[in-house]
Amino acid sequence: MADLRLTINEQGRRNVKEPPDTSQDTPLMTLFREYSKALDEKNDKYERIYKTSRDVTVRSKRVIFTLQRIPGLDEEEKGNLLCSAANELRDVQQTLLKHIAMELRDEDPHQFVNAYTGGIQEYIEALSFHYFLKTESIISHDEIQGRVTFGGQGDQTDVVPISVLVQPKEYILGIADLTGELMRFCIKCVSTGDFEMCYKICDVLKKMHGGFLSLGYIPVKELYHKMVVFRSSLHKVEEACYSLQLRKSEVPTEMLGDVFAMYDADEHNVGLM
Repeated sequence: MADLRLTINEQGRRNVKEPPDTSQDTPLMTLFREYSKALDEKNDKYERIYKTSRDVTVRSKRVIFTLQRIPGLDEEEKGNLLCSAANELRDVQQTLLKHIAMELRDEDPHQFVNAYTGGIQEYIEALSFHYFLKTESIISHDEIQGRVTFGGQGDQTDVVPISVLVQPKEYILGIADLTGELMRFCIKCVSTGDFEMCYKICDVLKKMHGGFLSLGYIPVKELYHKMVVFRSSLHKVEEACYSLQLRKSEVPTEMLGDVFAMYDADEHNVGLM
């Protein structure tokens, strides 16, 4: 009986498959190590792009804060601020965004879009804000893509152009954020007496609202929330301009700035009661 049990146990041990020997460089283990190394490199690159994108966000916000100081300044001071903002944007392009473009060289950029989407949206907001103050128009998607494309014939260091992919979604979301900055700028212009700029901003925001509505339904969650804010911003600007028209017949022009100084861009209702 004991011999029978021993025979069965030996037979069972012979039927059990031995685990693969991972200590040797078998074709399977070699392939596994290659995949593991590739994934580690991709994750490291994703983190580097994400950190650079945060720097883009911080510096773009500083540009926006600088531009919001323009209302109430004379032409020389306004020109100096616009020039300073332009230099800062150019530096962001040539350092941070070019670094991201270099990281994306020979890569599928769609795999890394989420790593830099926050930074590129903030950059688009700052760039489009500066562009509007210079030209009183909205910058196009093609021009923004051109700003973040580097190399080519004009640059000997990069014969093959490299770029940061600006998807239409990022462009739309960045321009949607611009509307809030235009609203704040408009209210500041009202309080400083630059009424002509207020009317221009109101007209631009109306056209932008119509453009967004023409897009129809877009399954982008962020855009829905931004459109809610956009409609609120447009309402504030329209009410400010409407109240301005009414007050023109009641208050001398040179005093309108003081009357509208109570307007605050952060309040829900900027109209005079």
